[in-house]
Amino acid sequence: MSIRTSNSGGSNADTIGVRGLFSCSAERQDSVRSRDSVPEDDEYDEDDASKWTENQVLDYFKNVCIGDVMASYLKDFSEHYALYSANHDKAIEYLKLVRESSSRLNLRNDATRDAHQKLLLTLEQAEKDNRVRRLRLESFLLAPVQRVMRYPLLLEALLKYTPVNHPDHEDVALALSIAGSVATEVDRKSEELMNRQRLAELQSTFDWAHLLGGVQLKLDTFTKLVGQRKFVRKGPLRKASSGKHLYAILFNDFMMITVSDRRGGVWCYEPYRLPIQTYDLLARNPVKDQFELVNLKSGEVLQLRADTAGEAGDWVKDIMKTANYCYEVMCEALRSGIQVSKVKSVISAEARNKILLGSKPTAIGKRH
Repeated sequence: MSIRTSNSGGSNADTIGVRGLFSCSAERQDSVRSRDSVPEDDEYDEDDASKWTENQVLDYFKNVCIGDVMASYLKDFSEHYALYSANHDKAIEYLKLVRESSSRLNLRNDATRDAHQKLLLTLEQAEKDNRVRRLRLESFLLAPVQRVMRYPLLLEALLKYTPVNHPDHEDVALALSIAGSVATEVDRKSEELMNRQRLAELQSTFDWAHLLGGVQLKLDTFTKLVGQRKFVRKGPLRKASSGKHLYAILFNDFMMITVSDRRGGVWCYEPYRLPIQTYDLLARNPVKDQFELVNLKSGEVLQLRADTAGEAGDWVKDIMKTANYCYEVMCEALRSGIQVSKVKSVISAEARNKILLGSKPTAIGKRH
């Protein structure tokens, strides 16, 4: 059955599916209840709700309760949505690869190329279907990610218009609280899963033993200083003076800078500098596409260039955010008498600020 309601002008009508208002599973629909059903008199025609007046529609839904249904439904969201959200970006990247593979990418693996072509053909056929309104699969993959963040907003609006003495008020408030917690938990778990995926990819992409002079490094691990190691940023850079191609990887506890070289169509990476601990790191003087990277321990200043001014600014922002946090944690550990690795001192905050403003690290490099 559907309800037809007129807009304020009275000229057009919107048809609302009564059962469509609540998108619940079959077992949950039984829980959606109305404590006061439609009065059984001649004024209501349950078989033709299009004849109902606006007041009759409002009267029908006046005592409908859905708060308990939403509260129960939302409790199951966290784990599944977190996993979905974590894999969403990877799925989008893969679809982009598939769409480009037929024309731009030279895939050496015949099986991979054939699989991409079959998937691409399936996508093209499906996207021509009128039922998908010419939308790509990427649009539909985004919908669940957006939806879980919309539930708190929808329930907040519903609670606003639910009187305090309404039988559903308490349940809607509970559902709103759960929805907020679920959204926060999904964000946290999604970020955690995504970080682990990125660390795993970096672990397999780079020969860390070669980069670190024979030292085996497990990226996905718990550090003594900042807890779980987290990937922050990676990308190509160049030495401003010589144009030498570099590739930098920033984690929450250290930064690795390598020399990148293309050999036989494959990028190879050689160590350029030993890893720099982020509490010994500063980034300063972003000018156009250039910035300076300062190693407070060695006193070295690297003049680096990014592909664009925007990327240079992003590098400086990410490096400083990471470095400031790690520096504060290290200072607090030293003040508390906690020894982290073999570090017994760091540069003073005053000296650090002077270097950030342009002073030479070698002129101030006293550590406290």
